[in-house]
Amino acid sequence: MTTKFRLAGYSVLVAATLLTACGGGGSDDASTATPTPAPPPAATSAEGFWMGKSAAGYDVAVAVLENGDTWGVYTSGSTLYGALQGKTTSSNGALTGSGREFNLLSNSVSQGSYSGTYTAKNRLDLRLSDGNSFSATYSTFYDQPTSLSALAGTYRGYGVGTGAPVQWLAVTISASGAVSYPTTLGCSASGSVTPRASGKNIFDLRITFSGASCTLGNGATVSGVGYYESGKLIAMGLLPSQTAGFIFSGSK
Repeated sequence: MTTKFRLAGYSVLVAATLLTACGGGGSDDASTATPTPAPPPAATSAEGFWMGKSAAGYDVAVAVLENGDTWGVYTSGSTLYGALQGKTTSSNGALTGSGREFNLLSNSVSQGSYSGTYTAKNRLDLRLSDGNSFSATYSTFYDQPTSLSALAGTYRGYGVGTGAPVQWLAVTISASGAVSYPTTLGCSASGSVTPRASGKNIFDLRITFSGASCTLGNGATVSGVGYYESGKLIAMGLLPSQTAGFIFSGSK
């Protein structure tokens, strides 16, 4: 492959625990010092939301979750070209991984792997098994607390299912996390987004499609993630078989 970027697979969290000691005590007059609050654990893995460019010129956005699951999408302008999903191990500034790439141009799914280096919450550099490379920087929005009220709204943008052309969609998310979009070309969808237990600015997503013309099938349900930043939403989900899925990118 010489003209497009391929990437799949991502990271597992390695947490560092810091200990604090409190002083106290004298031989005659005992006293107890107030314990100093422990600082938050230092980031040691490639967890986070990363944005950058592939060597082939595609814009790439990748979410590396605390449990090792990773989701990504690559675009050029307003055009969606593919999705990424997999698993990575990262430690001491080095990472490796493998997973799947969903090529929306050829409607194909392929396996891939990579290795690379990272600086936690700063920079990510990968070299893929096909010879391509990817460099990205960390988005600090990932560390902000999740907020369904901030997420709520109607997002207008592009959506695509595996094997179907890209469509212009208006997706609505309520303040309680309910997701819906009206019937478009004989297919509608409904579902929910919920904050992850990690407390990071990333949401679990579950969407069910309804209609005989739905690309993934009437009643098909995808599970994945959504990421919100400055009025923009990227959402990705896969069928349980992990052989097909759905991508949406829009703004409110």
